[in-house]
Amino acid sequence: MNVKQLINNYPGTRIDKNPFQPDKNTLYFHEYPYYLAIPEKNLSDRERILLKALLSQEMPPGFSERGRYWYNLLIKGSPFKKDTHAKKARFIQFQLASRLSNSELIEWRQALEAFFDSTSSFIYLSSRKGIIIEEALAIAEEDLVAIANTLANDFSVKCYFQIGLRYTVSPLLRSIFTEENQLFERVMAGSSTKEVTSVEAGFFSLLVPIICEWKILDEVRMMIAEDGAWIAIIRAIWAYQGNISLAAKHLYMHRNTLQYRMDKFYERTGVSLKKMDGLTFAYLTLL
Repeated sequence: MNVKQLINNYPGTRIDKNPFQPDKNTLYFHEYPYYLAIPEKNLSDRERILLKALLSQEMPPGFSERGRYWYNLLIKGSPFKKDTHAKKARFIQFQLASRLSNSELIEWRQALEAFFDSTSSFIYLSSRKGIIIEEALAIAEEDLVAIANTLANDFSVKCYFQIGLRYTVSPLLRSIFTEENQLFERVMAGSSTKEVTSVEAGFFSLLVPIICEWKILDEVRMMIAEDGAWIAIIRAIWAYQGNISLAAKHLYMHRNTLQYRMDKFYERTGVSLKKMDGLTFAYLTLL
């Protein structure tokens, strides 16, 4: 999309990389990475039809009164004001795989909100994207997976979530949110099909370009290439945070057999999967 040409052709057009509340009597669109509002007063009927055909018409952001505080802080970049209600906050970002009709979207949002407690705030940035701000109770990852599956079954549209970390509410919060949002965009631009990801998991993806340059990992990579079963083993031990019994159960493997395989891994590479440093080292080779 030629932004300069669009502005020249339609004076008064507002463009921003963040979603915004458009003025009345404007057409509001989203063409990655821009949100734009074009005044209707100077448009002919033919131009209106053409713009709607060429650009993706979008819904303006929506939020509750409490959500307005977070929208102004996180999206608009309003100056931080100490808030007596929130001491800590966590962001859950979400994105629908495809658009719903307006009536279905209203029902979908109501269903989503019913899973969270009353202290949570919702910001709907567009017809597909949004943010949940948790100030009190933090929903568990496995519960969010269940919520994602339930919504997908009820509305036949998948939704992807990213769980953020829990932060003290401070002037740094907007910068932190921006970084978490960048991580979520990286995940959504990739080929991951997981309904729920986390900031700590997504953070590892930032290390991939660095990891690929280091020859230190080559021996581990070669061993994994020779026996692809190591991929499942390392991921299982990582997923269960080094708990051998749970990892063995997940792999349908006897605990002693898994211990034996881990010892062989150490003999071959010098990397101990029984230590968190070694396990992290091995896990990085899989990214």
